[in-house]
Amino acid sequence: MPEVLKTVRELLQAAAGWLESRGVEAARLNAERLLGDVLGLTRLELYLHHDRPVMEQELGRFRDLLRRRGAGEPLQTLIGETEFYSRTFKVERGVFVPRPETEILVARAVALLTEEGGRPLAPSALDLCCGTGVVGVTLAAEVPALRVWATDISEAAVRLTEQNAHRLGVAPRLSALRGNLADPLPAHLAGSVDLLASNPPYVRREEIQALAREVAEHDPREALDGGPDGLAFHRALATLGRHWLRPGGWLAMEIGCDQGDDAVSICRRVGFENVEVAADLAGRPRVVTARRPGATEPQAGARP
Repeated sequence: MPEVLKTVRELLQAAAGWLESRGVEAARLNAERLLGDVLGLTRLELYLHHDRPVMEQELGRFRDLLRRRGAGEPLQTLIGETEFYSRTFKVERGVFVPRPETEILVARAVALLTEEGGRPLAPSALDLCCGTGVVGVTLAAEVPALRVWATDISEAAVRLTEQNAHRLGVAPRLSALRGNLADPLPAHLAGSVDLLASNPPYVRREEIQALAREVAEHDPREALDGGPDGLAFHRALATLGRHWLRPGGWLAMEIGCDQGDDAVSICRRVGFENVEVAADLAGRPRVVTARRPGATEPQAGARP
């Protein structure tokens, strides 16, 4: 018989203290999520079974996860999933880990797709720099019949987006394509899309190494690097929006907390109107939205 070494309660107490000593925020929560993953228990079940013995093999796996978390590997990649917009998404190493702030982008995008004139817009959207697919997949889940095209330069990201679309039941309405921004999109979409949404790289290149260790060392650099001023992708997206969006269509982009004024200027410079900045829960600029000038209704037959 394998040796019984610790109880759940003893392990959680020791693990939380060790993670805290390594500078991990929310150390207790991290310990709970990791031990729950090893034992196949929810956080509540851990406390309902706090005297449950932990066997030697389980302890070995838990120690390995703790070591990796203490070294800065994100909790989400260790347990293979993250919560986003009340849904569970699969994540994996080598693909950008979604952040809670991106829910602001999704909420604004949903509103733009459903509230204009008090009725749904004809559903078509682009999710460029899709990563795990949280933006495009969530939009497809929130807006009935929405058709989404998602792109990313990373093969792993495209594959993960497809997996999440299948897991959440929207795969028939989402196409994940590998390529840079709009390069892989079918030409017939030009001038017909209702919404272009993106959480692009927006960290200033020289500031990447100053980010938290779990970001700087574990998120792919290409998902962080927004060029010298952090706005290289926003300029490209604004230009692309004029080509791919229908007249009256909307652009929605996540931005850094100090990039609001510059992002507004970028959108206005290429001719967008109704340019606004939405704040996150801390009151910091987080999302810029802008409307392509023209009719609020698409021309008949404009959509595929």
